[in-house]
Amino acid sequence: MARAPRPPGAPNDAFLCYRVRDSGMPRFTPIPGVLLAGPLGTVSAQVTKRMWLCTPADVNAEGVADVATHLQGYKIQPSAGGGLPRERQSLNEFGLLRTEIGRPDCLLVPTAKSLDRDPPLPAANDVDHYACHRLSLATDGPPFERIGGVRVTDQFGTRYVDLTRPRHLCAPVSENGEGIKNPSGYFLCYHAQLGPAAPLDMLRPVRGLHVNNELGPGRLDAVREEELCVPSVTPPGPRGCFSRDSSPTGFDAIVAAGFTVIDTGTDPTAVNALPDGRRALVWLGNYANTTCTWERSDDWVVAHVAPLAGNPKVAAYNLADEPRVWDCPSAPQDLAARSALVKSLDPGTPTFAVIMAHWPENPYAPYVGTVDIIGADRYPCSWAKGCVFTDIDETIGLLETAKVPRYWAIVQAFADSFYRWPTAEELHEEFRQWRASSMEGYIVFSWAYGGDTLANHPDLVNALTTENGS
Repeated sequence: MARAPRPPGAPNDAFLCYRVRDSGMPRFTPIPGVLLAGPLGTVSAQVTKRMWLCTPADVNAEGVADVATHLQGYKIQPSAGGGLPRERQSLNEFGLLRTEIGRPDCLLVPTAKSLDRDPPLPAANDVDHYACHRLSLATDGPPFERIGGVRVTDQFGTRYVDLTRPRHLCAPVSENGEGIKNPSGYFLCYHAQLGPAAPLDMLRPVRGLHVNNELGPGRLDAVREEELCVPSVTPPGPRGCFSRDSSPTGFDAIVAAGFTVIDTGTDPTAVNALPDGRRALVWLGNYANTTCTWERSDDWVVAHVAPLAGNPKVAAYNLADEPRVWDCPSAPQDLAARSALVKSLDPGTPTFAVIMAHWPENPYAPYVGTVDIIGADRYPCSWAKGCVFTDIDETIGLLETAKVPRYWAIVQAFADSFYRWPTAEELHEEFRQWRASSMEGYIVFSWAYGGDTLANHPDLVNALTTENGS
């Protein structure tokens, strides 16, 4: 398999993680209430036992920047709540991988190691703490292709391993408020199986290792190679904007602001005209809450989706904007049927619908499973109340309670008779609230709306450009 360069922003070194067992005193004492906060969320966890020792590893002769700093892996038990499976993409020298991640089960801590004596605490280094989430391949993606013959050299020798499947995505975390050094750097950890050319002495345990870190010293036996953790990044999720700008293409200013998902119709020429790195959110017409019927027929959908089927420029099909189950009890079933029709024509592209948060019951529960991605709109800034950011927190809670597996936030950047424009700082606060959730991406509403446009609000365009680059 061809290797690509290590992506910018990834950690400096790979690590080969060995399954370990305690071999002497002191034994590890479980530690409750360790707070771990990072880009995949915040959890309080009990650290229960030592699990791995990860050595800095030279993969395919790429070198090692820091040979002294190791990572000690600990089994953790997060407190109840959260942890819904969510889709995440990871990019490293072996390519792009789409996975679904769950709750973390391992904490990696920078560690010092010695073969013959108790070492001091690790010297100053650039290695973060990491919370490692169990993962599985995306259900609608291709199977994992085994990566064979990866040359790995660490302090115990050189061997060739096969990477048989991805096991963990390790995200940088702040442990008890200590901060994160490289927030963009992740590890994708693969199950590592020794290849037939591995030296026989690599199969034997390495005994009596001395380790030390902030959780305390220990004596370990490294039993066997288990996972190879490869420096990775997670590409930004969809960053979209509804409506069009006033440029000849309709998207020049939107693209210049850093948006990657563009609101389009079904014209294949317009979709294909999008610049590299930009994809279309294709509008297929709305669901009428007054008649509880579709504005466009099934035949129209077939005629207009079929020419787009399989087009990599299509990010998703937008099926409906705020169908109201309280007006149309059949709306979830109608949406599921429309989604099934679209998926029969283009099974590889997700379907999308925006669902309102205003309903006495959980508004998202009836729509789980009807489309691939739910757009969650909760606009916090109004003329009457100002900006009530707890509304976003409430909406995130409803999404989590309903177990919505995939959602994009709909971010307010507009005004009308009820809602007011957010300031630049208030817009940043919207993003801060949503980034603490499990959203896959976001769509800003809206470049143009109600006779006004973001072009008239350069402070907000600057804020959006900053957010799109983060």
